[in-house]
Amino acid sequence: MKEHREEEADDALIKKYIATGNSEYFEPLVQRYERYAYVYAYSLLKNEFDAQDVVAESFLKAFSKIRQYRQGSSFKNWFLKIVHNTSFDLLRKNKTIIYLDDQENSESLYTNEALSYDNIDSLDFGEIQKSLDQLPHELKGAVILRYYYDWDYKKICEFLNIPMGPLSSRLNRACKKLKNMYEGGM
Repeated sequence: MKEHREEEADDALIKKYIATGNSEYFEPLVQRYERYAYVYAYSLLKNEFDAQDVVAESFLKAFSKIRQYRQGSSFKNWFLKIVHNTSFDLLRKNKTIIYLDDQENSESLYTNEALSYDNIDSLDFGEIQKSLDQLPHELKGAVILRYYYDWDYKKICEFLNIPMGPLSSRLNRACKKLKNMYEGGM
């Protein structure tokens, strides 16, 4: 219910921004989603400065492409897709792509306390982060969206623009790889 109210508030701000061009209507969106976007970018890039740059660049892209946003959809998801694409663009540019494999229902590896959005200032996930860093990029992104952001499969499929089968396969492979890493003592 809270998410629905946020989406309505986001749409109202966006309408006002489009109508007036006044950036004060976009500022609440920046404040609301900046940390959320930073956590995602940092989890992909593993570099504070790159993550900050990606978030800033993503907001600029969102500003310039705001007319492409469909009213009634989720601004948060639309914006996170921009962050996702901008992060991957940077990784491709730097040729430091991380590969992730799929996992079998390994939610137990991710405690609510360790991955809490409230705990955002301590982005070192310890052993979990080290393991995630060894996974291929496509798998890492799927794992982060599923287990860190707790997105359902349908939402992840739409976000990554992949069918359910490949998503399930990615998560399954990532879980297996992570399990092997933990059993092997990393």
